[in-house]
Amino acid sequence: MAALLSTQAAALLLLCYLGPSAAVLFSSLPRSLGITASPTPGQVLHAGVDEITVTWALNQSLPAGTDSGYKKVKVTLCYAPVSQTDRGWRKTDDHLKKDKTCQFKMATRPYAATGTVTYTVERIIPTATFFVRAYVLDSDDTEVAYGQTTDPKKTTNLFDIVGVTGRHASLDIAAACFSAFSVVALAFFFVVEKKKAKK
Repeated sequence: MAALLSTQAAALLLLCYLGPSAAVLFSSLPRSLGITASPTPGQVLHAGVDEITVTWALNQSLPAGTDSGYKKVKVTLCYAPVSQTDRGWRKTDDHLKKDKTCQFKMATRPYAATGTVTYTVERIIPTATFFVRAYVLDSDDTEVAYGQTTDPKKTTNLFDIVGVTGRHASLDIAAACFSAFSVVALAFFFVVEKKKAKK
């Protein structure tokens, strides 16, 4: 009897620790939102420069009241399968807490049946192929529905982002100037030392 109570207590503690959102599976979420994003398929955007405008709307074919528990919309930038190949840190998992597909939050807004958000691509975004997905959250911030700009296999309406490489023209010019200065300084001091040695 004590062992049974101990097992039940451990299970209850685990459930409390993990919380209600721990068991959310992507495959269990209904696709309740229609999502569009401003980039055209195949368009190349530049991190730190370009903007993405995302618009969502509740699917009108759903029964009235479907969105009664919807509280927030979280819009995310997600890796396309082509940019996940051989990259475990970008791996798709049906368990949302383990899923690495959508690592970049674009915005979170209070839920409305229709909405728009504009996002400037952050400089930390790496070079890859992306799509946009929005999750609908309930009052516990648990994902309860979604929408995305691509098909279920994530092969259409994809766009590319070119990340910041860390090198700019001004950095290259400064490096060239310092290199030239060091060569000139070396030659100058070499000549001065030679003249001192002759005296």
